[in-house]
Amino acid sequence: MRRWFVNRRLSLGASGLAVAGMLLAACGNGPASTTVKEGGTMTYSLDADAQTLNPFESSDVPSGRAWQFMFPNLYQFDKNLQVTPDLAEGMPQISSDKKTWTVKIRKGAKWSDGTAITAADVVSTAQIQASSSLDTDAAFDWSPLTDPVKGVTAKDENTVVYTLAEVFAPFLAVNLTGFIAPASVYGKIDPAKMRTDPSNDHPTVTGGPFRYDKRITGQEIDLVANPDYYNGKPHIARVVLKVITDTTAAAQALINGDINWNPEVTAAAITKVKAAQGVSSYVYPDLGYYDIRFNDRPTHLFGDINVRRAFAYALDHDSIVKAATDNGGTPLWGDIVPAMVYYDANAVVKYKQDIAKAKSLMDSAGWTLGSDGIREKGGKKFSAKFYVRAGKTQREKAVQIMSEELRKNLGMDLQPTPTDFKVFYKPIQAGDYDLAFAGFAINPDPDDYTIFHSSQIRPENSKSGNNWTGYVNPELDAAIVASRKEDNIDARKKLVNKVEHILGDNVVVYFMWADNVSMGFNKVQGVAPGKGDALNYIDSDRNVSEFAKFSLT
Repeated sequence: MRRWFVNRRLSLGASGLAVAGMLLAACGNGPASTTVKEGGTMTYSLDADAQTLNPFESSDVPSGRAWQFMFPNLYQFDKNLQVTPDLAEGMPQISSDKKTWTVKIRKGAKWSDGTAITAADVVSTAQIQASSSLDTDAAFDWSPLTDPVKGVTAKDENTVVYTLAEVFAPFLAVNLTGFIAPASVYGKIDPAKMRTDPSNDHPTVTGGPFRYDKRITGQEIDLVANPDYYNGKPHIARVVLKVITDTTAAAQALINGDINWNPEVTAAAITKVKAAQGVSSYVYPDLGYYDIRFNDRPTHLFGDINVRRAFAYALDHDSIVKAATDNGGTPLWGDIVPAMVYYDANAVVKYKQDIAKAKSLMDSAGWTLGSDGIREKGGKKFSAKFYVRAGKTQREKAVQIMSEELRKNLGMDLQPTPTDFKVFYKPIQAGDYDLAFAGFAINPDPDDYTIFHSSQIRPENSKSGNNWTGYVNPELDAAIVASRKEDNIDARKKLVNKVEHILGDNVVVYFMWADNVSMGFNKVQGVAPGKGDALNYIDSDRNVSEFAKFSLT
């Protein structure tokens, strides 16, 4: 499952304001219409039920795809991934030392209860996200502020001031984009009790284009148009988020017209979807990636760098990716994906299959081959559960192939363990695992702070960090911090490449692939793809106002 990052990682150009995005060519098809029809119900598919509708708690893609219709953004991204104002009246005013950012909030915007959306709501949202006591699975990073409370203040009802301790290049794209929530609701909840608040399943006050209506757990979430939405009442009257866990069934439902929008058509189904009459489809590189997330803590099997390198040398990486994805994934050796301007295929450390070298590394780590063909050390077998999300065919296939090759080539007993989505991340977040097939939804900013900096190791160093590896390396920490301070794009590329090299050289994780995303629409108009037919911007809460422009034919 791709992880969901609410404060997403997006890149700034040398000016510190322009988002630099690069998308690869893709394809789209379908009829176009200029007639706008009012009303109707748009059905949208989710591949799993949302775990929460509280944006402060959401870390999974289905949850994010559910609540994104209901909450406004301060800034957001247009179809070519340029940062644009949403609730903000205009672009930020930045002091000469780049440490004070002032944002004006548009007047006239209202929450669904009729109260005004003000600077106090913006401040409250940031302070809740920055709270050290917030009980959440989401990844928020407000470390650039001088203080989690005093670093963001309301100068007046429509003016917010952010004070940074030092220059932070991605501040606009990472921190100022994303949702704003009503202080009247979430500001009254103890951050330590946020996870258990009753409103998590049914938001009571929202401000996006659609409002919460009802929910049938495990089946659907129903939304209704917000007539007072500050960007104008949506054309569509209702949105039904239908839970369809079978990806083949979801693709067929799109073709049949039973659903109107499938945000994640599989590679196996896209050819059939593209050929369907009346269906518009778009294929483009994803802003996300998959990897094998090791537990690098010294007491675990992969705590030894030689073991991790042996793992990498024992596998035919690209062949596994090709077989698992039906040639629908782009092999990766780092976490900078092709859709990002910082992508450099030559900056990463690659491991060409070398079984003899892999065996030698395991020998040097003290793991000897037992009579049953499984390596052992000090009376302990090299045996572990290999976690993977149940029901995700490509991921399960990749894990199965790797497990078989590693047993045969290296004597590792790694048992594929398909795990229900609801509990998949629990042992990983607790540090009670050895390896797992994981994934991350990202944006074009190469900021690895929340998932690789040692201060973000969970649960030891952070309650909400997403560094599950337990990996500690002062050189890596320093490189990550340096890349966050540099706002010249060319200089920053060099620093990003250094981070990539350290990650690869130490095999902190084993990177796998980036998907080619396929979205499909049936009887929906108003969809505006960006460069290369990309629709990254209408996913992962990157742009909310676009949903109000959609209509049904």
